[in-house]
Amino acid sequence: MNVAIIGVSTLTGENLLEILDGREFQIDSLKLFDQPDEAGRALMYKGRSVRVKVFEPEVLEDDLDIIFLCDPALDETQLKQAADCPALVIDLYPARQAAVPVFVPEINGAGLADIAPGAVVGSPTPAAVVAALALAPLQSEYQLLKLNAFVMQSAAELGRAGVEALAAETARLLNGLEAEAKFFPVQYAFNVLPQSGELGEDGLSQPERRFVSELKELFNDEDLEVVVHVAQVPSFYGVNLMMQAETARPVDLEQGCRLLSKADSVILGSDRKPVTAVGSAVGSDQVHVSRLRLEADSDSCFGLCAVTDNLRKGSALNAVQIAEHWHKLHG
Repeated sequence: MNVAIIGVSTLTGENLLEILDGREFQIDSLKLFDQPDEAGRALMYKGRSVRVKVFEPEVLEDDLDIIFLCDPALDETQLKQAADCPALVIDLYPARQAAVPVFVPEINGAGLADIAPGAVVGSPTPAAVVAALALAPLQSEYQLLKLNAFVMQSAAELGRAGVEALAAETARLLNGLEAEAKFFPVQYAFNVLPQSGELGEDGLSQPERRFVSELKELFNDEDLEVVVHVAQVPSFYGVNLMMQAETARPVDLEQGCRLLSKADSVILGSDRKPVTAVGSAVGSDQVHVSRLRLEADSDSCFGLCAVTDNLRKGSALNAVQIAEHWHKLHG
């Protein structure tokens, strides 16, 4: 396999390279591309040095099999250049492209059999990955009718600039200075922002619209009612969801726990030890689920919490697994 990573210096790009380095996915040729100010560096892969080159017109070769797009700042010309390559393009920010199918291999990976070389596919937003994996076993058994989700999004979801902004504000406040918010319109450190990004005319942010559309696509269920609120919390890494769902059939709590315990990429935690982004998820390749419970007035309504590392299973790892699954189906 001949592979290219575009945007290797981003947080997701760094994680993607690290994940590829630790897996047995056979790569014969790896090419690394980035913006001009990041080019020229040498990065290690499988014990050898790979030079980062500038991503500019006509640098992509026709012998590439898979291209990972990890840079959210790519312009339309660069996106078209990647899309015109005969490789499978996996975009980690698919909302910027029209009609790009999204995949979580454990959920709808069979659909990758219909994806031909030269196509563009996407890895969903980390929150949608978390929700899909945590809810899939219960969706299959009890049929979700309505979902209410509260997403707590960390600074890493906004890239390196978000992490650096949180770190800078925190350092100033701990030294008795004002936060001096620059990246955010208001103080972010030790605060919770009730929205992430600008709101549209419908009152929703882009992360909220993406969550709804991607979850319906992953479950192939346009009738699923989804209400979501995405807030920006002052955590450096991870994504945490609290969800409440109504189902078509009564939920057996013990059976639900068994289903989650057997689910791929899911770890069902114990209520005795809180499952958190810092303590459980960061650096982990699974979705951690806890507090599965029935609502007091209905056995067809349950709640749960779910968390994962948004840079790994929520993004880079999921993209790598898309590539692996696609290659297995077409190899």
